[in-house]
Amino acid sequence: MKLLIAALLFVAIGTITAQSNGYTRLSTATINRSQLIQGLRQLGAEYLLEKAIFQTTKNPLRNGNWNISRTESVYRRISGGVNYYRFTVILASKSSPTTVRGLYTVSFRPSNGNTAVTSYSYRILSDKDEFRTDQPQFVDLTWLTSNTYIQAQFQKGYDFTVANAIKNGEIRDATYHAGKTFSIRDSGYTYPPVINFLTTLVTRSGYTYRVRFFVPDLESVPEDQQANYPITYWVYPNN
Repeated sequence: MKLLIAALLFVAIGTITAQSNGYTRLSTATINRSQLIQGLRQLGAEYLLEKAIFQTTKNPLRNGNWNISRTESVYRRISGGVNYYRFTVILASKSSPTTVRGLYTVSFRPSNGNTAVTSYSYRILSDKDEFRTDQPQFVDLTWLTSNTYIQAQFQKGYDFTVANAIKNGEIRDATYHAGKTFSIRDSGYTYPPVINFLTTLVTRSGYTYRVRFFVPDLESVPEDQQANYPITYWVYPNN
């Protein structure tokens, strides 16, 4: 009986701790049913990786083909009309035998789609000095303002996505400007090379869509074959 009481007390304390600060743990079924949560999880991971690769001076991560290999937990808190999602994930690089535990919080306001990463941290779990150079990797976000090639590819993808997403009824028929970009990735050794942008489209009234577009570099592609390599995109759901 004492052991049973002790076990129940341990569970109760764990539940209180998990729900401290108003956060409630979400079930795996809830996560798997929600494209919104999955999209925010991916956005936060890419934002963390971009910062860890290019901006962190203490224990920076090696660039490469990083992906989420496992989700350990997702907690949600709702406050002032904003949903805060706290993710703990395992990130693994296919370019090198490196794994990282990432923790980050993504805020999302359902009324206008506004999204931000409010905190992030990570801990390296394993690392070896090996690297494959043929894999996709991240591109420094500062190139959006300093590299004419990246700027041109972004503009092509942005113009294409806005025009076609409006035409296809995926976003509101409105005037847009480019909002925050969370990550840029290349495609590795592919033909043709493709740049992948995770960014936002914002209306004049402030409504925001998270979008990803893939822009092929057609410079080396014969003109009669360029139609085989179109720009593609998808719009992340806001509900």
